[in-house]
Amino acid sequence: MSGNGNIEDLFEDGGPFEDPLAQQAALMAKAPPRPAKGYITCPLAWLQRVLPLVRSADQLVVLMLLYRRCLMAKSQTVTLPNGDLAALGISRYTKYRLLGWLRGAGAATVEGQNGQALRVTLHWFP
Repeated sequence: MSGNGNIEDLFEDGGPFEDPLAQQAALMAKAPPRPAKGYITCPLAWLQRVLPLVRSADQLVVLMLLYRRCLMAKSQTVTLPNGDLAALGISRYTKYRLLGWLRGAGAATVEGQNGQALRVTLHWFP
C-alpha cells in the first residue's frame, strides 16, 4: 500500500476478483454440494455436455469419479489415481483414453510426470 493509504493500491494488476484463484473460488462456490459418502452425483446439463465424449460404460464411470473428486476437493483440478479405478475393475488405459478425448474436445487439461498421478483440470464445470 502506498503512503496515501488507498485500498486500490493493494492490487497492482486490477481488483481482487481478477485473481485466478478468486475466480476459481467463485466458480466452485456455485458448484453443487459435495455428494454424500458412497454416492456420485452431477448436474444433468453437465452430463449432457460430456456424454458425447464417452465411448463405454467404464469411461462414464471414470468421468463421474473425476467429477466427484472435483466436488469433494472443491477444485477444478484433481488427481485420479489408478487404484481408485482398479477397485472398480477399470483399467488405467480406459482412463487415459477418456482423458485424451476430454483434452481433444477442450473439456480438460491433463498434466503429469512419470510415476505421479495425472493432474486433471475440468474446464466444463459444473
